[in-house]
Parts: sequence; structure tokens; C-alpha cells
Amino acid sequence: AVLSARHGPPYTPEDALATFTLADGFRIELFAAEPLISDPVAMEVDENGRLFVVEMHGYPLDLSGSGRVMLLTDTDGDGRPDRSVVFADGLRLPNGIMRWKNGVLVTDSPDVLYLEDTDGDGRADVKKVVLTGFARSNPQHTMNTPLYGLDNWIYLANEGPARTVRYQDLFGDPGHDVRYPDRPDGPRLPTDAGGRNVRFKPDTFELEALSARSQFGQTFDAWGHHFLNTNSRHLYHEVIAARYVSRNSAQTVTNVVEQVPDYPMPAELFPVTASPEYQLLTDVGVMTAASGVTCYLADLFPPAYRRATFVAESVHNLVRVDSLRDDGVTFKASRMFDAREFLASSDSWFRPVNFYIGPDGALYVIDFYRKIIEHPEWLDDVTASSNALYEGRDRGRIYRIVPAGAAAPGWMNRIQLGAASPAELVRMLASPNIWWRRHAQRLLVDRKPRAAIDGLFDFASKSDAPLGRLHALWTLEGLGAIRPDTIESALGDSVAGVRENAIRIAEHHLDEPRLGERLLRMGDDPDPKVRYQLLLTLGDLSDARAEALRGRLLVDNVEDTWMQIAALSAPGANPLSLFQAARARVSDRDTPGRRALFSRVAALAARGDAPATRELIDRASAAAEASNDWWRAATLQGLAEGLRGAKPRTGALDGRRGQIAALALRATSGSIRQAARQVLDAIGGGGALDASLASEAERIATDAHGDAGSRADAVSVLALHDGAAYANLFRRLLGAGEPTPVQTAAVRALAALPAPDVANAFIAAWERWTPAVRDEAVRGLVRDPARVGALLDAVAAGKIRATEIDRPLRIRLMMLDDDALRNRARSLFNVAAGSPRAAVERYQAALSRPGDAQRGREVFSRTCTVCHQYRGGDGARFGPDLGEVRSHTPQSLLVDILDPNHAIADGYALWVVKLSDGGSLTGIVGSETPTSITLRLPGGSDTTVPRARIDAMHIADASAMPEGLEGQIDLQQMADLIAFLRRGM
Repeated sequence: AVLSARHGPPYTPEDALATFTLADGFRIELFAAEPLISDPVAMEVDENGRLFVVEMHGYPLDLSGSGRVMLLTDTDGDGRPDRSVVFADGLRLPNGIMRWKNGVLVTDSPDVLYLEDTDGDGRADVKKVVLTGFARSNPQHTMNTPLYGLDNWIYLANEGPARTVRYQDLFGDPGHDVRYPDRPDGPRLPTDAGGRNVRFKPDTFELEALSARSQFGQTFDAWGHHFLNTNSRHLYHEVIAARYVSRNSAQTVTNVVEQVPDYPMPAELFPVTASPEYQLLTDVGVMTAASGVTCYLADLFPPAYRRATFVAESVHNLVRVDSLRDDGVTFKASRMFDAREFLASSDSWFRPVNFYIGPDGALYVIDFYRKIIEHPEWLDDVTASSNALYEGRDRGRIYRIVPAGAAAPGWMNRIQLGAASPAELVRMLASPNIWWRRHAQRLLVDRKPRAAIDGLFDFASKSDAPLGRLHALWTLEGLGAIRPDTIESALGDSVAGVRENAIRIAEHHLDEPRLGERLLRMGDDPDPKVRYQLLLTLGDLSDARAEALRGRLLVDNVEDTWMQIAALSAPGANPLSLFQAARARVSDRDTPGRRALFSRVAALAARGDAPATRELIDRASAAAEASNDWWRAATLQGLAEGLRGAKPRTGALDGRRGQIAALALRATSGSIRQAARQVLDAIGGGGALDASLASEAERIATDAHGDAGSRADAVSVLALHDGAAYANLFRRLLGAGEPTPVQTAAVRALAALPAPDVANAFIAAWERWTPAVRDEAVRGLVRDPARVGALLDAVAAGKIRATEIDRPLRIRLMMLDDDALRNRARSLFNVAAGSPRAAVERYQAALSRPGDAQRGREVFSRTCTVCHQYRGGDGARFGPDLGEVRSHTPQSLLVDILDPNHAIADGYALWVVKLSDGGSLTGIVGSETPTSITLRLPGGSDTTVPRARIDAMHIADASAMPEGLEGQIDLQQMADLIAFLRRGM
């Protein structure tokens, strides 16, 4: 049936069924709805068939304690719930639930709660805080989705707090140490676990932060691989665990996840919504509200869905499905449908947020059913203050999706897994449905029945079901009963997933010599995921044979970044032996993987060992043949990177300064000269040159007929050696007629000196310089407040025009920590303090003018590309891609452009990072790992900073996009720009 808009939305639960478009061969049916439930966000079915539903009534702003957990039952035997009671109430913003012991764990930041009904009245009379310390942030970004893992840990999704502009009083708590409150001497994680996912074991008070983060939702495939999502990145794989990333402090890992979709991100969507409710920051037509990622781990659906992953997209009222496939160490995912979705609704109130795989193998879709799903942090003022925020608060649905012809639900009140014998629970480990396997394993590990042990050993080795063998192994491990011979047998299993997990289990039993011996014989395993896990686990073996095997696996898989990271994660990784292996086996030709290996190994040496660093400098210096230039440059670049992140080692490399300086001056390869200069800079070049080298450097620098690149390198070497002594030479090179690279190097050299007249020298030479030299001059001046003052004086006096300073550098000046300098810069660059709202008023007239998208594209190219791209095209990848704002109203676009602090897009907060050497960096956090952060800088470049170099970091008090664009475009150009942003070309 086709429903008329006169009837909704909102629609009744029964009428809403007619709004769905579902993949062929499936049936969607209503399972539960109001008044039994409302505002549902998560569900759990326990081992006795009881249905718990979490209701988040407080979303988005109500923290009064309106959240509940409802207990639903079927009293008439039709297989569907018809009665609900309040199991627990008084919760703030609960968002996840998991069966645990005789109750449930519920996530309600800052706490993980344990709720239990001990007297059988259907209401929890035990309420205990199990874990606490998480941020109380925007509810789209708080800790959520407790999940029992294959390895018997409980996993929590956690992204870290989102910056709030409007609701600091409600959502400005960044959290505290994550801890067990009743164990004051127990383990602790840093504030909000560092904004990363967490796993814990309440029985033994174990607690760990993971390497990656997830916004709302997480899932495992059948073999324990962990998949996560954010609102715009709907499916990614945590490839390396935190325990491996952190065990070798000499390696800086910049990324721990793999985006697995084989199509562009954020993903294009295909909604069918009749009258969509898109809001201020809705990215229409692309993934903007992904949540609830779920691997389908049952057998009710057709075979094509055995490796399917489902993701809810509440803003676009649909459900996406992808199909996973192996791709070496990690995975790829493809759309299962072209130009359509697995499930989509024409009803704009349909808000799928989560899923559940039921005991029957059906996919249960949890529908929050609200008029507005976006948080008011990112809404326009009118909508954010309206009553519409809570429309639908008394509604909510759970749908059941099954293949056409599937039986009606029949599990409620009929499941008796809780009363099953130990032998019956063991048999359930082989179920094709994760619901039965997971509950059976949890019950066995919790109850510890001795009668199950023999059956588990038998199952682990003889079950016909690979998943049965897998779960039996982990159940034995969870019971502390596993034997070395069982692990050894599993290491030879015919199924790769069993072997991979057996290696993970063996890792906990490496004190058994026979297991280490068996692992050393697995280097030729045909499966890449098995070899990868083997390489990670071998890092915990200090045996010389293990080191040799790690080296062989590394060079055999040299083009795989993850294999390189795994090999170098070993605490005892010997950079010299790895370098020797690389020279012997992979230095014959240049490839991206080989180049990366030389760089990584050198960085490892530089961060950890001065003798190894000296040895690699010697080797990079000695191999002078041109065919070696690529790996020599890569080695030097790695040394420079490693030295920048290493603790100072006074005098350890003094004897190599002259050697490196000679390379920087004499190497025929420009990449080697530049890399050598970077090494010299990293170790400190003072006194690097003897009289002969100093004379040679001066001759090269001043040779008007010499190669510009060589001259620039010579200037840099002189600056590192004794910049003050050559200050007059540097000043002469500022003059007209000198090549841009030479002028740039001279500017950089002078900027590093404490001389008070540097700013005036730069200003005097300004008119003779190209934009590249001017940019370098501004970068040099901005580091010193006194010099910034002189620069701003020159702008005020008209000696330097504001438009002659590149926009990213103007942004940097307008984001200075110093209040007086920042406000003066904003004033000079046409941003009067406190003027954004006035600017919005002045530019209202642009909204009534017809805009020309072609001219708007030119405006975009001139004013926006320094920070933004449009649909992945030209421009810097600093701010959000503006090809994703096509649905924004002209008014909202005008506000975004002229008053950027009004609302800051998620993930684009500006961070100020204070470094241990006294310096600082300002940028957007592009990625984080346990050992490093990667900052995206204005202009789109990235820089990775080891956490060991960070003293403190905080969010700036303003948007990364400065105010003041009105100073660069007039009313008609604003109309044209808005036309382009809304229509594109």
C-alpha cells in the first residue's frame, strides 16, 4: 500500500510497514512498538528468552533520569511481546545492554551499571556501578554497546567526548580515570580511556584500553575480528591491538584501522524518504549517521549473507548492507546492491539506530522513531529551541526481518538455555547462530562446571563444526583449563580461523616450550591472517629463531604495511639485523613497500639505540652507487623522523655531524641531500663543519651559477652549523635575483636566529619575494610574538597587503594563543571582534539575489580551497568536504560561512598541542593511536607526533575556520558561492 502524506508521518506502527522498501526475498514485520516500548536504542534476549529493551527518553538534552530498561514478555503465546514492565529506571541516557551473570550490564555514561532482579518481581533491586570515569558528552559520542567477545572479555565502544559549544553545562564533562569504583587500588585508564574503546573483565578486575575508537556500535565477525563505525565512516577494521602497538616504544604507529569499503567514503546512499527532515549539518546523500554496525552471524538468511554487515543510517531512514571478503591481513567490503539499499523507508520518522541477531536468526531492527534525530548542537537556532526535539518520544518500534516464508517468531518464554546441562551448553557452541554460541560460552565460563571440561576437550578437537572447535578453545581458555596439547592440535587445524585463534591463545602460554616450537614451524602457513597473527605473537618470544622468523616474514611480505608494523612491534626487534635483511633481500629495486621498510627500520633504530643509529648513518653514507639512492634517502628520512621523536642523547652522535653535513653538501641526489639535512637538524648541527667543509658550504651557497637546490641545502647546513656567524651572508641572499629555493632557505635560516632586526629585514625585502618566500617568512615570524607584532604593524601601515599573506597563514595568525595579537590579526584581516552575527545580518541580502554556480565555483577556488575540497576534488583536506552540504538551506550556509563558531562539525575541532621542547602545533586530529597522534594542519598537510613528545593538548576556543570571509567576497559573490555549494558543477 502507498500511504498518503495526510496520514503521516508520524504513522502508526502498522501503517509504517507500508513505507518500507526491502530487498527481494525478505519480509519485514512488526515485533514490538508503543505503548510497550518507546525510544528504544538497544535490546538483549537472555538465555531464558526474556527480552530487555533500553529506552533513551532523554535524548537529546534531558539528563533528569528518564531513561529506562523495559522487560517484555509474551503472555498469550503468539511469539510476540504483549506485556512490558519497568525493569530499571532513573537512568540518564542509557544506550547499551548485555546479559551478565543473573542480570544485565547497561551503559549509561559515565558508568557501566549492573542491574539484577533478585526477588523475581521483574524489577531490578540491585544497581551497582561496575566501571566509571567515562565522559558525559554529547550522547551521540558516549561510551556504548557492551559486547561479550570470543576471548571472554567484555568490549565497550567509546569515541571520546565531542566538543560542545552550546551545551557546556550538560555535556562538557570530559570524564575521569576509568576505573572499578570499588577497587581503589585496581587498574586505571586515563581520562575517558583516552577516547578509545575499552575491554574489561569484572570478575578479575582486568581493564584495558584498545587501539581504536568507535562512535555508536561495534561488532565481531565469527573469528573475532573487530569492526567499528563512526557517523560517516560506517565500517572499519581494528587491525592491530593496543597491546602490540604499545609494547615497543621505539615504533610510532600512525594508524591502527583499515577502512574496508571498496567504494568512496563517506558512502553514497540511496534513500526513498518522501519528505526528509534534514537539518543544519546533514550531509545529504552520503553516510552521515551510521550506527549499530552488525555482522550477520546466523544461518536463517540466504548463503550470500553469511559475511554480511548491516549498518543503520537514521538520518536517511535506511539500512545499508555490505558483503565482507578477505583481503590479505584485513578485509574489503562491497555493496550488496547497486543504487539501492537493503531497507529504506519513505517515512522521515523511521530512525534505525541498532540491530540484534535473535535466537531465531532474524535480524531485529531497532527504530528510535523520532521527528528529529540530529543533536541540537548541530541544528539551527530555531529548530534547536523548538518543541520538535522530542516529538516521537512516546513512540518506538522493533522490526523483525526474515526471509520470505520463514516461520513466525517462537522463542519468547520458550527458550530454556539457562536450564541446560553442561553437556547441552557444550553442544550449543557449534550452533550456526551467534546468539546460542555466545550465551553458551558465557554461561560455561561463568558457572565453571567441572562436568563440562572433558566434553570441551573432545569438542575442541573432534567437532565437525569449525566454529564449535573455536568456541570450545576459548571456553577452555576462559575456564583456565586449556592444555598445551589442545592448543598444539588447534595450531594444525584445517581451518585458518581456528589456527589464527589458536595462536592468540598460545600467546598466553608461551612458557610451554612445545608451543613456542610449534609456532616456529608455522612460518609458511598459506593464510595471510594466520601469518600476521603469528608475526604479532612471535614478538613475545625472545628466541633467536623467533627473531629470524620475524625477519623472514617481514621481507617476504614487504609490500604489506600491516606486516611491517607487526614485525617492528616486537620489543626486542633488532633494527640492525632487520636492516641487514632488507639490504640483502629487498634493496635491488625501489617500491613503496621497500622504501617504507627502510624508513621504518631506521626510525626504530634512531628512537632506541645510538650505536645502531651511528651504524645506519655509516651505511647510508658509504653506498654511493646511484642505484642505492632510493634506500639511502629512505634510511636517512627514517633516521630524521626517529631522532625527532627520541629522547635527547647529548653527544651520542657528535662524531657523525660532519659525515652527515658532507652528505647534505655533496650528494648528487637531491633527496639524499634533503634527508641528510633533516638528520642534521634532528640531532642539532652546531659544530658540524670543520673549516674545510664550512668553506665548501659557503662557496656552494654563494655560487650564483650553481644548482639552486644544492645552494639551498648549503645555506641550511650553514644555518645548522653556526647560523649567527653567517647572518650577513643570509641577508645578502634575500635580495632580488636569487632563486626562490635559495631565498627560502635564507629566510628560514634568519628566522631561526634571535636577532631583533629579522622582522624588519623581511618586511624590507617583501616586495622582491615570490609567494613561496613570503609564506616562509610569515611562518618564521609567527613563532615570536615580537616579530608577529612587527608583521601586523606592516599590514596596518600598508607595507604588506593582507591578501599577500596566504590564507592558511592568516588562519594561523588569527588562531594565536596571545589574545591581543589574535584580536589584532582578526581586525586587520577584516574580522572585527564580536562581528559574526552582524556580518550575517549584513549579508542577508545575498540570499535574495540569484546566484551563478559557475561564478561560485571560481569564488570557491579562490577563497575556500586552502582548507576545503569539493567532492574530493581540488583543495586542501583540512576542513569538511563542502560537496557534502548540498542540502543545507541558504540561510544555514550563510551562518556556517560567516559565523563558524556557531556550530563546529563533528571531528573538526581545532586542537592546540604543547610539545615537550617548548614548541606547539595547532591542527585537527586526523587519527590517533596509543602511541601517537596525527594532526592535519592548515593547508592540508599532516604531521605525526609521538605521545612522548606531548606535554599537553586542548581544544582551541574557536573553530578551525576563522571568521571574516566577508572581508574577501561581496554580496553577489556570496550568492554565487552558495549557489555552487548547493548545486555544484
